[in-house]
Amino acid sequence: MHTVIRFYAANATWNKPTRLDSIEVFERAGGGGGNADSGGGGGAAVHPRRIRASQLPDTVAIIVGPGGDHGNDGGPTVFGELLAAQPGLGADHGGIGGQSNMRGGNGGGPNQPGRSVTSGAVALLAGGGGGAGSGSTGGASGLVPAGTSHPVLWQTGQSGGGGHTGQPGGYPAGGGGAGAHGAAGLLTLIEYLFEPPNPTP
Repeated sequence: MHTVIRFYAANATWNKPTRLDSIEVFERAGGGGGNADSGGGGGAAVHPRRIRASQLPDTVAIIVGPGGDHGNDGGPTVFGELLAAQPGLGADHGGIGGQSNMRGGNGGGPNQPGRSVTSGAVALLAGGGGGAGSGSTGGASGLVPAGTSHPVLWQTGQSGGGGHTGQPGGYPAGGGGAGAHGAAGLLTLIEYLFEPPNPTP
């Protein structure tokens, strides 16, 4: 068996390959935007799942959530009708992190830091950090410091940290600091494929 890893930073269509055994999908939605007055946006959730080939249609529409701006919510990241990762809410809507078993951090209020999130010492995956409130700092995402974009293993593991005041959320999925936009989401798909048969001599 061998694997193929695909990254989707924009909307697309996935086509089911031949010899597919299963897929593993890691969805991260868009982080919420901070508003100009005070609040930071919420970080977006991560939603991982393994799916058998027999459960998959021939084609699946992929929607990748954008980051929210001007206090608005980020967008969900969706894999057809099978999976959806929830976005972080913008500061205008409370700055709440996306809800999941690997949720995003809440944005901070005035003079309050964004919330840090973690999925434990042994798991690199975590939702995006919460954006900073005015005059404060963003939240971390697992081992990823606040304000960090494209951390090590961002393709399949770690999410961005929440932005400091006036700083966008770290890509992917970090909440924007006060006055800045949240980071866009990302969908990573790993295909587990059976090896082709050996040719007949």
